[in-house]
Amino acid sequence: MLAAAAFAVLAIGAAAAEGEAPADTDGSQKPLASLTELVPSLTPVSDYTGDFWNRYTLIGDIGGRRQQLYDRGFAFDATFTQVYQGVVSGGADDGADAYHGLFEYGIALDSGKLGLWPGGLVVANAYSSVGNTLIADTGNLSPVNFNSLLPTPDPSETFLMEYYLTQALPTKTLVTIGRLNAANFLDRSRFANDRRSQFLNAGVDNNLIVGSFISFSSYAVLAVQPVNEHLAVYAAVWDPTAAPTDYGVPGGLLSDVGTGGGADIRWKLGDRLDGSFNPVFLYSSKDTAEVDNPYLPFGPLVDLVIPIDAPSRSDNWGVIATFDQYLWKPEPTAKHPPAGPARPQPPADFAFQEPGVGLAFRFGYVPEDGSPFNVYVSGGIGARGVIPCRPYDRMGIGTYALLVSDDFDQLTLLGSLLEDEVGFEAYYNLALTPAVQLSFDLQWIDPGLSTTDDTVVLGTRLFLRF
Repeated sequence: MLAAAAFAVLAIGAAAAEGEAPADTDGSQKPLASLTELVPSLTPVSDYTGDFWNRYTLIGDIGGRRQQLYDRGFAFDATFTQVYQGVVSGGADDGADAYHGLFEYGIALDSGKLGLWPGGLVVANAYSSVGNTLIADTGNLSPVNFNSLLPTPDPSETFLMEYYLTQALPTKTLVTIGRLNAANFLDRSRFANDRRSQFLNAGVDNNLIVGSFISFSSYAVLAVQPVNEHLAVYAAVWDPTAAPTDYGVPGGLLSDVGTGGGADIRWKLGDRLDGSFNPVFLYSSKDTAEVDNPYLPFGPLVDLVIPIDAPSRSDNWGVIATFDQYLWKPEPTAKHPPAGPARPQPPADFAFQEPGVGLAFRFGYVPEDGSPFNVYVSGGIGARGVIPCRPYDRMGIGTYALLVSDDFDQLTLLGSLLEDEVGFEAYYNLALTPAVQLSFDLQWIDPGLSTTDDTVVLGTRLFLRF
C-alpha cells in the first residue's frame, strides 16, 4: 500500500509538501495535502456509509459521526478474525482441534485533514489474541493459521504492534518511521497475502524467508521513491532483534542491523489486466544461529537439537521476489462500476484485490549455511467476484515448499529430523455482507519433520470488520 501511495504522491505539488498550502485563485488557502485523500487505501476503511447489507463495517456510520471524523482526519477501525481448525488425519495429534481469535484495532490521524502539516499520517495498531493454537498438534513447520502467530504464538496476548509516521516529502518520497509489522509492508500479493480473508497457511500467505531477518514488530525506517507510473524503488533499515512482546531491544537499539532494498514494478496487459513484480534484497548482521524465525512455530536449531554444532554466519543475506498477474477481470457494470470520484472507495483489502482471477508466485533464498531451510517457493490462483451477484466472495488454490539446506541436511542428527516440507491449501471465502465473511478451508501437508505423518487440516474462519 505504501508503494501505491508513493505513486499517488507524484500528484502532490512541492509547495503543498513543503508546509504552506498554496493560495487559491480567490486568495484563500487551499486545504493541506492529505495522504488519505490521495490514497484512501492507506487506512483500512474510508467509507462507513450504507445499509447493513451493503456497508463495509458492522456498526457503520453511527449517525454520520464516524464519516465526519474520518473526513476531518481521525479514523478508528477494528476487526476480529476467528478460526476453528481440526487435524482430521496424520499430524502430531490426530483429532486435535483449536479455536483462535485475533482482535486487531487501531487509529489513524491524517495531519493534512487535521490542519497540522501536509502529507502526514500517524498510525497505531494493537493486536489481542484469545483461544489456543494447533501449532504443536499439526507437527509441521509452516503454521496452518497465520493469525495464530500474532502477536505471539502463545495466546492470550495483547501488544501494540505498530506505531509509526508516514510522511510525503517534496521529492515525492514517502518515508515511514517507527515500529512496523513487516508482514504488512513486505511481500505484498493481490491473491495470496491476506490471512483474514485469503489463505490461512503462513507458507501460502507470506514468504517464510522474511522471518529470518525481521520480526512481526520491529523498529524501522522505510523510504519509497516513485520513479514513474510503472516503477517505485524502496529501501529500509530496521532492528532485527526487536520482537513482540518487548518494547525495548535486548542489547540496545541497533546493536544488530537489518537493511533491505527493492522495487515495485507494475504493468498492464491490455487496458485492465494488472501485473506486478517485487524483487527485494535483505541483509542482517545478526548471527544466523540466534535468529528465531517468527514465521515458523519454533527454531529447529534450538527446539529440536540441543546442543548442536551447526553451521552459522556472523551475518546473513537473502533475496525474495513476489509476482502476480491478473488473467481475467469482469467488464464494469452499472451495478459495480470501477472506483472513482463518483463512487466511494472500498476498504483497503477490496481495493487491493479487485474482482477477477489471477496468479501469484513467490520465491525466497538464503545461503545454505544461513538457515536450515534455505529455499522457499509458493504459487497459486486467486479470485474475487467471479460468481454473478457475489462481488465480494474470494476463493483460491495454492501450494508452498520449504527446502532443506544441504549444509544442515548433512548433519547426522539434524539431517535425520528435517526434510523438505510441501503443503497445499484451498479455500472459499463467503461474504455474508462486505463486513461479515465466512471461510471454509482445506489443507494437506507433507511435513518438514520426518517424525510426522502427512497432515490434513479442515477449518473455518469468521471475519468481522467493525
